[in-house]
Amino acid sequence: MALLEIKNIKKSFDDLKVLDGVNLTVETGDVIAVLGPSGSGKTTLLRCLNYLETADEGTMIFDGKSYDMAHTSGRDIAEIRKKTGFVFQNYNLFRNKTALENVTLGLMVARHMHKKEAEKIGLEMLERVGMLERKDHYPSMLSGGQQQRVAIARALAANPEIIYFDEPTSALDPELIGEVLGVMRELANEGVTMIVVTHEMEFARNVSNKVIFMEKGKIVEQGSSEEFFRNPKEERTREFLRLEENRTGLIREEKK
Repeated sequence: MALLEIKNIKKSFDDLKVLDGVNLTVETGDVIAVLGPSGSGKTTLLRCLNYLETADEGTMIFDGKSYDMAHTSGRDIAEIRKKTGFVFQNYNLFRNKTALENVTLGLMVARHMHKKEAEKIGLEMLERVGMLERKDHYPSMLSGGQQQRVAIARALAANPEIIYFDEPTSALDPELIGEVLGVMRELANEGVTMIVVTHEMEFARNVSNKVIFMEKGKIVEQGSSEEFFRNPKEERTREFLRLEENRTGLIREEKK
């Protein structure tokens, strides 16, 4: 049985149709890269999956339980979020709390965990992402890449069944992207289930095992990463990959 299955998700903002009947199946251990041009609905999809936005229509089957995504109770949403993690594009760290406090706060508030137990988990997670030595640093004392690694540690602390990443490297300077992708690569090797909205083609090609390409609120093409990049079936997919190849080639030229 799949860990997560979504059927016919639809979402509009006023007259703008952002998601138009999206279907997706996620198995335990999957690393799914979600690709597509800006405005294709990628981030809205993630936000609906974690109920940061409420879908207008759709069914979610998660961990064996079915939910009407347009009419999910607050109690059910809380239960779903206990089993998921979310890593935001802009980190979303509390500026007045240290790295360790940012990781432990959710454990103490949402899970009513004792401070000592929460700190033990927090230290383990910071070590896991290479940030243990900076546990007492505030976000203003950390680089963007370091802040994002703290955010990943926070997501891992709850021992989620799946983690959603919303363009986790897009706010980073180019030289900091590698450290965050390195952590994500390690998590993938450890079998952490992830859905990653990203523009990082090399990550999608070499780390994810499945790729989804979205445009105008629909999934245009999906399949194994190898097949997606080696033999895309849709002309729109081929066009997108050509444009991305040209873009990354220009970036490499600029770096020389």
